Amino acid sequence: MSVAVVVPTFNRRDLVAEAVRSVLGQTHRDLCCLVIDNGSTDGTAEALAAIADPRLRVLVHERPLGGPGARNLGIAAAQASEWVAFLDSDDVWAPTKIERQLAAIALNPVARWSATACVSVSADMRVRHAVRLTDLPPRPGQDSLVSSEEMRKFLKEDNRVPAGNSTVLASQALLGQAGGFDPSLATCDDWDLWLRLAALSPLAYIDLPLAAYRLWDGQSSTNERAFMRDAGTVRSRNFPDAGPVPRRYFARWEREAARRHVAAGRRLPAARSYLRAAWVGAAPGQLAYAAAAVALPGVTERRLRRIEASERLPPGWEPLVEPWLAAYRPGRAGPG
Repeated sequence: MSVAVVVPTFNRRDLVAEAVRSVLGQTHRDLCCLVIDNGSTDGTAEALAAIADPRLRVLVHERPLGGPGARNLGIAAAQASEWVAFLDSDDVWAPTKIERQLAAIALNPVARWSATACVSVSADMRVRHAVRLTDLPPRPGQDSLVSSEEMRKFLKEDNRVPAGNSTVLASQALLGQAGGFDPSLATCDDWDLWLRLAALSPLAYIDLPLAAYRLWDGQSSTNERAFMRDAGTVRSRNFPDAGPVPRRYFARWEREAARRHVAAGRRLPAARSYLRAAWVGAAPGQLAYAAAAVALPGVTERRLRRIEASERLPPGWEPLVEPWLAAYRPGRAGPG
């Protein structure tokens, strides 16, 4: 089965090269990689030109399209492929990701899209914690068929799909039926599309770490007002009788944003996110984290590391993720 992988990027020369190599290093060989370059000026074109693989195609768009527009351009350019997968340019895949997803769909042919679990990693590619669709005990080697009703329940309050775009594979026909990404949304466009896909098809989910979602200082940040506006739009569009997005969702998002800022050494943004989490979620305990993020950033980072280590990886995951993840650590050349 042919697969097109869509990778939007802007000024991420070294990271997008790693992302592309993780695509071209897949055990499933019948694929192409479509990089949508939104006018990068940092040598991205030269870095990608150095990758000598005929399966790589770079589409340069001088005017930035934004994530949704770039992915839609990639979908349109992938019409010859039966399946389309998405990868953010700062994330990487395990070598067997696409193969495992196609196998899961073959076992559950009613499913026309798939997602996997992933690990969240630091800038030096060290595992921070697991990211999963559910909190159920993992079943290594066993794939799950998640019904449309159950998937929409998972997605009712927030985007529960691990790593946002970077774990999703969908049929070209399903994407066409759903209408692709909504470019009018500045944020939450992936959450919006997953809800439309879920309404049309059950999901083949693999509860194994087949992608790495990177937390780093150049990670795209989200405008809080735009995020709250777009989250409300997605919620009302898909669940018109459910009321506004629960405040605890925004509080959780602010806490996660604060963790990313702490990991990247951004003291004031981290403190602001903790303060907003305290206000939105009526959680005064976050005030202590706000103060510590400014006055004691090292202590805050160690505290977060301890919290993450206590729930770092489900049993059996470390030997699955370490062999392929180690190739991307500083001093290593990466796969291929």
